[in-house]
Amino acid sequence: MRKWFLLSVVFIFSSSLFGLSAMAATFTDLPASHRFYEEITYLENKGIIGGYPDKTVRPEAEVTRAEAAIMIGRTLNLNGEQRNTMFTDVSAKQIASGYITSAVEAGVIKGFPDGTFRPNTIITREQAAILISRAFNLTKESEVPFTDISPSMESYPHIKRIVVENITNGYEDYTFRPYVKVTRAHFSAFLARALNDDYKVKLPLIFLKDTSKVYHYEDGGKVRYVYENEEYENWNLWKVYLESGTTYSIVERQDSAGYKFGYPDSEYSVQVAFPIEVGHTWDGYGEMPDYYKITAASLSVTTPAGTFENVVEVTTTEGYVSYYAPFTGLIKTTKDGVTVTELTKIE
Repeated sequence: MRKWFLLSVVFIFSSSLFGLSAMAATFTDLPASHRFYEEITYLENKGIIGGYPDKTVRPEAEVTRAEAAIMIGRTLNLNGEQRNTMFTDVSAKQIASGYITSAVEAGVIKGFPDGTFRPNTIITREQAAILISRAFNLTKESEVPFTDISPSMESYPHIKRIVVENITNGYEDYTFRPYVKVTRAHFSAFLARALNDDYKVKLPLIFLKDTSKVYHYEDGGKVRYVYENEEYENWNLWKVYLESGTTYSIVERQDSAGYKFGYPDSEYSVQVAFPIEVGHTWDGYGEMPDYYKITAASLSVTTPAGTFENVVEVTTTEGYVSYYAPFTGLIKTTKDGVTVTELTKIE
């Protein structure tokens, strides 16, 4: 799918928006080593972004609400004619007045309860997610691993939508940083990814359990995993309840090495090591020889808890075969073809 949403794209950063030069030039402040060099260059070549008179693009400059309204307005080919607005702080003299009015009428952007628009306020990452989601009529949502967003946030479904469209993959520490202010470079990256599949990014497979849910297993008896809402050295701490009434705690985390599972103040093992490639072998415990190998990936596996996609199969030298699903972790383990552990319910 080359373009998933058909738009008449006339999204142009012009001199009326940022005081930009009418003629695009080589940007003196955008080296090829810049993280978003290709995305910004793509927008420049499409006539979507231009430079300033001093031949800079100022990739780290922050984007205001008025500027965002113009960008989105031109993306959607809305009426940008300057005119009176419904906001007390946006007159017809404001260069963005027409686009602000049109974007509000289109349901893409909103004002504030006090009747203001606050055109000079810088937009944040969560606000950018809302704008992109609404502008491109995104509806499909994905589970997200970000530890700093919650269902109580207005932006929550919109962040999930730009994730499923591969417009963002967050940061390496599994945060989205919703309140960080958006720069021209970051907004350009979001837009380039929304317009062109070549620039989309993939969310890495996340095997951490959802801390808002309870996981039930059959493991020679009924077992429940309940998240303990307390800090533990950058690990997720879970209380495990056995059918016998006994309890103990386990910890899990994921980093650039992979998905790790262990016990508080004790050892841990790398259950799924990156990269996810069939044939990838590693020593799970480090000093203790216990070799793991990815023997299959992208599987569909069904347990009593449901059918899971993109499952990774890991086999140990002891003959155990375990299956790990995104946002769930372990869903099943077998030995010599016999199931020894299985996820039965998530609630």
